[in-house]
Amino acid sequence: MARRILAALAGLSGAAVAMASGCGALDGYDCAELLACDVINEDGTSNAACEGTCVDVDVSGFEDEPRIVWIGPASEQPSCGEALLDEPRSDAGVTMIEYERLVAEPGHVGCGPCACTEPACVLPAGLTVTSGWMCGNSPGETVTPFRAPRGWDGACVAPGAVAPEAFGSFDVAPVTERPCEVALAPAPRNGDLPGGQIAVVCTGGVERTCPSDDAWCMVGAERLGAGFRRCIFSTMEGDHAVCPSSDGVADLTFSDRFTFWNVRDDTRRCTPCACTETAPSLCEALVSTFEDEACVDLVAAAAVAEKGGCHDAEPGSALGSLRAEWRVNAPGSCAPSGGELVGDLIVERRTLCCLPEGT
Repeated sequence: MARRILAALAGLSGAAVAMASGCGALDGYDCAELLACDVINEDGTSNAACEGTCVDVDVSGFEDEPRIVWIGPASEQPSCGEALLDEPRSDAGVTMIEYERLVAEPGHVGCGPCACTEPACVLPAGLTVTSGWMCGNSPGETVTPFRAPRGWDGACVAPGAVAPEAFGSFDVAPVTERPCEVALAPAPRNGDLPGGQIAVVCTGGVERTCPSDDAWCMVGAERLGAGFRRCIFSTMEGDHAVCPSSDGVADLTFSDRFTFWNVRDDTRRCTPCACTETAPSLCEALVSTFEDEACVDLVAAAAVAEKGGCHDAEPGSALGSLRAEWRVNAPGSCAPSGGELVGDLIVERRTLCCLPEGT
């Protein structure tokens, strides 16, 4: 009806148009039905019912309803509730909520490489001293721990002192192999990387309160926060959408074209990383015990590998310090596996044309 009235008014003389501002009849319609014509601004973009901008999005190949969209880095994403700079009008009840979140780079996918730590030979953790011979544990014998510090490199250490009556034999802890382990477990990348561009599509701020049946009343640019735009979405598949040159009402131009992707389903994952030994480690150490605290007066020395070993002390000897050195230090090797990308990523291309920021 509004178009019909506007067309009729356009064909009238100045006097006839002036009559539209008061009561009268035109083509059979009364004054009440002409009120919409009275409140169109000179630029044609708003009326008494629309406090924003009337935009015509009756464009072939585009969705009927325009949207408020925020475009910017993912690390700076606001909520749709921050779209409006001022408080919502109590009579309008403007509520902005998130409709969908789009990403700019869904094609950059993959898993990082798996990696393994290097295997290593580890020196014995120290001694267990027994007052009897051959490390026996019969009743009445005393057992004294004589431990090296954690991460011991074999240098002379004096973790305590063991008197001759308590030092009959000593059991050397075994040499151990530190196996290779997974050092890096990659995660799939979906293009939504920190700092990457995204688009947050909001609902709200759009109403059917314009005179034209094809126009939508949108929140004015002056009320939108930084990064928020007014946009229309293409319904065409692929990358064939062409932005319209004008909205047909206020000569507004949806000229800024963007392509984003809506992730419909993402089942991608990286297979677990694993480390497989490809060559064994060969490790053997010589552990020496001394009476003094400076590793000078030797008591006994023992070669140990992965099984350790028990040795008797010289009768009447005391224990004051400990030292070790490698006889064979040949760590093996291993190879990583896994880190393969499996699963599917289902995305939908979304082409949008937006009014330039601030217009």
